[in-house]
Amino acid sequence: MFKRSVNLITLIKNGIVVTKEGLKSIDLLFQDDKIIEMGYQLSGYNHVIDATDCYVIPGMIDIHVHGGGGHDFMEANLEAFQKASDFHLLNGATSLVPTAITASKEAIDHFLIAYKEALNSPSISARLIGAHLEGPYLSKEKKGAHPLKYLRNPEINEYSEWIKKYPFINRMTAAPELEGALDLGDYLSQKGVNVSIGHSNAYGQTIIEAMNHGYTSVTHLYNAMSNVGQFEGKKAAGVAEMALLEKDLYVELIADLKHVPRELIKLAYLNKTADRLILVSDCLSPAGMGEGQFFLGTEKEPILIDVSDAAYLHNQTTLAGSISSVHQLLKNVISLGIDFVDAVKMLSITPAKLLKLDDSIGSIEVNKSADIVILNKKYDILHVICQGKLIK
Repeated sequence: MFKRSVNLITLIKNGIVVTKEGLKSIDLLFQDDKIIEMGYQLSGYNHVIDATDCYVIPGMIDIHVHGGGGHDFMEANLEAFQKASDFHLLNGATSLVPTAITASKEAIDHFLIAYKEALNSPSISARLIGAHLEGPYLSKEKKGAHPLKYLRNPEINEYSEWIKKYPFINRMTAAPELEGALDLGDYLSQKGVNVSIGHSNAYGQTIIEAMNHGYTSVTHLYNAMSNVGQFEGKKAAGVAEMALLEKDLYVELIADLKHVPRELIKLAYLNKTADRLILVSDCLSPAGMGEGQFFLGTEKEPILIDVSDAAYLHNQTTLAGSISSVHQLLKNVISLGIDFVDAVKMLSITPAKLLKLDDSIGSIEVNKSADIVILNKKYDILHVICQGKLIK
């Protein structure tokens, strides 16, 4: 928990601000959780942050994150939510969508109850902007690190109960080829939930049908999904190719340089552009903790992972999630030659638009929330401001 300064007007001066129009040398004022003015040579305020030779960017948004700082959100307690969210906040993610993996209904319920407690707790300083259920409606063939025994087809009594009881659920990843998955898409999209194609073995026309039934994004492009191959006796495009081809689909990408090689990151950027490509951490509990053995999911039924240069399923070479923060993702894509403003966009306004939250977060504008990160010219974080509160 970080202390909040109330009613204090703060001036960020002399910075190079990432705006919707690009980079601008402009000052800005914020008070409480609002940016109240932007202009040139503002002065006369006692609380000043000098951002000379620094970039001022919107607080970054991570819409797919399982944990960090030694804790998994599916531990389902306030301490886990605080420790994990604080880790990401200090690394520039001012808004988070805590993500559950495939588990029993009881375990998912516990995660959602814990989210609700965290949402109302003063000990949580990051902005929690929704909950993401990655599963349990996933393909057995493309399950990745998800436990096989809990994978199942969508059942309306189950998912409608979740949405009614926990209206903060705003994302669900599912495999659209499963029986009942198109009905799931219809139901969730009508409720304003982002339905994302992921852990899927779908091909061609099934993916088009999914889009017609409310699926608007693809979860962690290139990972745990079909690619070009045989389908019903003919060559067909898989989820990976259709994600790149269909201009209206938003696409997540784990840019930790482990899950996706450099050339495929560039291919996704060229095809989707920063308007539809979203960088996500898919971060696990070991982030920030060094090498060793950790777990994914619940403490009752942990999925063991070994951490060295990346996070792997125990005694396997199969990658689990990442151990990278959004700050590292930003640096990674810049190192590939991707435009800095576009790199920021893929971690701010683009995810905000997917979740229809761009009226309040995702960009630096007057009357928007005071979620701000200040970077030096080497892209190191100097300051983090969340909900008008100086965190770092």
